[in-house]
Amino acid sequence: MARAGSLTDAIAAGVARLHGRSPLRPIRQARPKVVPIQRESLEEQVYARLRSSIIDRTIQPGQRIPVDRLAQELGISRTPILNALKRLAQERAVDCLSRRGIYVRRFSKREMARLFEVREALEGMAARLAAPRIALTEVRSLSALFRGLDGPPSAAIVRRYIERDRYFHWRLVELAGNEQLMAALDSVNMMFFAYQDGVVRPPTETIPEHRAILEALGRHDSGGSEAAMRVHIRRSIERLEAEAEEQEARTAEVHGEARRGGKARSGKSGRRSGGRHGNARGGRHHEPTTR
Repeated sequence: MARAGSLTDAIAAGVARLHGRSPLRPIRQARPKVVPIQRESLEEQVYARLRSSIIDRTIQPGQRIPVDRLAQELGISRTPILNALKRLAQERAVDCLSRRGIYVRRFSKREMARLFEVREALEGMAARLAAPRIALTEVRSLSALFRGLDGPPSAAIVRRYIERDRYFHWRLVELAGNEQLMAALDSVNMMFFAYQDGVVRPPTETIPEHRAILEALGRHDSGGSEAAMRVHIRRSIERLEAEAEEQEARTAEVHGEARRGGKARSGKSGRRSGGRHGNARGGRHHEPTTR
């Protein structure tokens, strides 16, 4: 009994410390305070579902998120959905446009290049940290992921490659063993996955780079692993930058043609107007005389 009593006293003392009370003072019996765990859990579930829908592209970039319809389908109020969307807006996954609604963010190629720059730094660090920790069996397992995927890029091969590429990169982050790094990359990767429609470069280009990363990891070469990962992502940045420049040049050309067309139409309209109202523009208006 003494042992049971001492255990009870220890629990009471612990609870008292949590509430800022002295363990020597008796704790009054009171009705337990209701903690809104269910509501917090609901908001977390809604957030996780929306986030997953953005990542797997069930909700497409640029698509409006129908808050009212979601609330009706899920059988909940708008509040947990709006709170979840606020979190996603902070993560730059959605845009809240005044009087227009909430949309999945659409990233330009230039913006994606900036995002890849962050990946280059963080994933380079992940490869460096993973190198001394990775087992050779893990290296062989990761190498097997891309077997048979470096042939002609059919739609099915590209789809399988994307899935395995995501796993490859995320597994190295896990092996790095740094929770802060994992949290930082989780946010970056969500934006990247939401954008990703196909691949930046074909598997025939990227799989040899994966092999170079794995060879350095197999040697437990921290510096070599980081360098190989940075080269891999840097080449994708260069591709995105080149495509962004081409896209921006085409857009500027279209806008230039539209402006020139508008000026030409304006000039023709002015000449026609001048022909009809030349007297009025030239000075006093003379009433016609009768003879």
